[in-house]
Amino acid sequence: MEFTGTHLKYLLCMYQMSSVHHEEMRLTEIANKLGVKKASVARIIGVFRDKELVDQQPYGKVRLTESGWRTAEQYLVYVHKLAECLVQTGLELTMPQAMDAACMLLPELPQKCIDSMQLREVTFN
Repeated sequence: MEFTGTHLKYLLCMYQMSSVHHEEMRLTEIANKLGVKKASVARIIGVFRDKELVDQQPYGKVRLTESGWRTAEQYLVYVHKLAECLVQTGLELTMPQAMDAACMLLPELPQKCIDSMQLREVTFN
């Protein structure tokens, strides 16, 4: 599934917001959490709806589908591994900054790099 860095940020934010009880979320809540406008969230939710990652009541709350949950969990692993690498390089990034950067970088990596992240843990000495 092809995502942009922005898609990943929104998906992982929604995953984090609803991870405790698979709760439904209002677009305004997502917008506030991300620091963006509600219209931006509505546009991305439309993309996610087309990819069957979310269910949405008409003009209402959204909820990640099971496919949305699985996709978010998969990408969270990749983003977290990449963020750890960025932090360990000495770039003086906080983990939240590294996570944001990893969301933007991950979709730009060749698939073979992403596949190799599944196979090994990255460590620095």
